[in-house]
Amino acid sequence: MPELETFVDTETDEITPPTAPKRVARLRTNAQAEALTQAHVALMENELLTRSQQPELYRLVNNQYAALQNWHDEHTGWRIRRGPSVMRLVRTPVSLIPGYVFRTLREPRDFACFAWTLWYAESRQMAGRGNDQQFLMSQLAEQLEEQSITGSMAVQAAPLDFKKQADRYSLSRALKALQELGGLQLEDGNTEEWVTETGKADALWTFTEVTRSLMQALEMSKVQNVVQKLEGNPNSLKPALLPVLPEQPDSDPLQRAWRTLLLGPTLLRYDDPAAFAALVSHAERVQHELAETFGWQLDLRLEYAQIIRATGTSSGPIPLLSLQGAADQAALLICDVVRQKVAAHELNAPDLDGCILIAENEIADIFRQVRERYGQRWGSTARKTHFKFLLREVYAKMRLAGLIRGPDRNFNILILPTAARFAVSYGRDEVEDEVAPAEAAGSEILAGPTLTSPPEQLSLSMEAGLMRNRKSELSL
Repeated sequence: MPELETFVDTETDEITPPTAPKRVARLRTNAQAEALTQAHVALMENELLTRSQQPELYRLVNNQYAALQNWHDEHTGWRIRRGPSVMRLVRTPVSLIPGYVFRTLREPRDFACFAWTLWYAESRQMAGRGNDQQFLMSQLAEQLEEQSITGSMAVQAAPLDFKKQADRYSLSRALKALQELGGLQLEDGNTEEWVTETGKADALWTFTEVTRSLMQALEMSKVQNVVQKLEGNPNSLKPALLPVLPEQPDSDPLQRAWRTLLLGPTLLRYDDPAAFAALVSHAERVQHELAETFGWQLDLRLEYAQIIRATGTSSGPIPLLSLQGAADQAALLICDVVRQKVAAHELNAPDLDGCILIAENEIADIFRQVRERYGQRWGSTARKTHFKFLLREVYAKMRLAGLIRGPDRNFNILILPTAARFAVSYGRDEVEDEVAPAEAAGSEILAGPTLTSPPEQLSLSMEAGLMRNRKSELSL
């Protein structure tokens, strides 16, 4: 932010009190700096901005467009697509997060339907139907079925079959996700009726200008790159760094670090040693840039790095554990038990990257112990849910928060070093025989916040910790 730096340099040695015009200049400069920070955060924490739905944020980002794009040119290499009504930061990842899900898109076939719907929108434009953006859900389903059988990705997955209700629900969730982004408008009918084949059993949709913006970022070469990396295993335990495309030069390691940090949830040394080493080498500079640009902090450890946002702000692109449900609490309790078992040498020590490879049945046994001990504290729904279904939900929470990967096809789980952050317990007044976190962990504990859920929920105290010694922490 050259304007701010120039002002500070010229005012540093000033002895006499500034005149009124200088005070105005300072206020104006501070306001400009604050506006730029707000624009950076808005652009980063929104999938896209539309003039119709978010006029103030759209105007803010549009006014700061040049400064925003200059910053990303230098640090991430990402481009800002700016149209008369839609603006979005095209965030190209350099690594793949196995098991990543959105709130709406939960299953792999949900994502497939979402991507094929964008393909359908693009194919209509290429066929000269760009001005006619309306379509029937049944027409879309017919085209998607055909493309999933004959298209270039057909060999990678079972074709879509909308005679099956599971696939019908996947398409419904995909359209809902696109609707939430502002890319679709429901004109007539009901998707639920189409899914259940009752009543009118169809729905009329209209593509918006948002869909056109999303289509521009859909590159099949990148999709095929992801397919190559996964090798048909959506819960792969391998390092997540994507192979470099032949037509693209290898990205700068520090740029990869910036991209992974901003996309979240974690930059792991396990995934990209070169990017992590670059971050360590430039830690002070990155810390300063994060604070000046976004008002965020860098949490850098021996095996991983994360961005820490201010309390009360958005948690970023990937939502973390909320502690408002049994699955969230169970996930943290499992992390705590794993820490205790590592300290007691009942589990293998972490490898050099801080990861632990463990059989899925061992984690299932840990969850069984957690449920037997604390299950009565959870809601009635969780208590009545079948063990394997609740465990599957816990795994999804832990994958999303960047705590584990897997289970893979060999029924193994990779516990990531971020799982060591948590030493948790219920209030001592509720559990008399609770072991103090510091004693259980066998290592020095970093003081952390107390997370209190609503009165009808149970509270968990959370403290940051490490599976190893605190010496593994990197200080800036």
